[in-house]
Amino acid sequence: MLPKGVFVSGTGPAIIFLHSSLSSSRQWFPLVKQLESNFTCINIDILGYGVADKVQDVNNYDFSVEAKRINQAIEHVVGDGQYHLVGHSCGGAIALKIAVEAPEKVLSMSLYEPVAFHLLPEGSEEQKAACDFAQYVDIEDTYKAAAVFTDFWNKEGFFEALPDKMKALMAADMPKVNLDFKGLMSEKYTLSDLKTITAPCLMITGKLSPHLSHYLAKHIIASLPAAEHKQVAAGHMAPVSHSEIVLPLIGEFICHQ
Repeated sequence: MLPKGVFVSGTGPAIIFLHSSLSSSRQWFPLVKQLESNFTCINIDILGYGVADKVQDVNNYDFSVEAKRINQAIEHVVGDGQYHLVGHSCGGAIALKIAVEAPEKVLSMSLYEPVAFHLLPEGSEEQKAACDFAQYVDIEDTYKAAAVFTDFWNKEGFFEALPDKMKALMAADMPKVNLDFKGLMSEKYTLSDLKTITAPCLMITGKLSPHLSHYLAKHIIASLPAAEHKQVAAGHMAPVSHSEIVLPLIGEFICHQ
């Protein structure tokens, strides 16, 4: 039985879609529609988002909880078969974990600025910035936390300009964002471990994204044996805000594998 929040459509080689924090599988719907005539699309709501279940044990949460659920869905649909991975931001970090743990199953991997913060060099200014960011967001005032989080990835004043209903929805999801940070920071695999992922990889970054995204992407690209890099004239949320640019790049990359 498929976990709640897993949507399967199409026929052919499997593609796993993993969205960003404060989002849902809906962000990938246009790409799924584009690809489902030739691929089996497994579009997943990460725990706590969309219609997926909430995290049951917050004290012991890490990304192994997400990976176990995602792997159950994969096994249900494709058995022991191979698959393509697509991930954005937090979803990209989870995709990296899944790939590191079973590199032989990965046909290709398409990532947009995965926020695998634990890969930042120990003691670097970037590592400190990521830790500070996590602390700034982990506050009781969920509206303020949502403003800090969304303004960082977009631009100052982004949250304030949103409709009140959207602000409320984002604020309500901030406890899960803090769990996402916990998952991101507690991973153990290293940049060296990424060398086991020999499948073709596409890394897309946004020209307008924060330095932290660019810095981390650069290190990940250098560690993947078969990675190519494309940059788009947009920011960190480009798979949503500039989907007409980003999604065709991913679709074309997968179709050429």
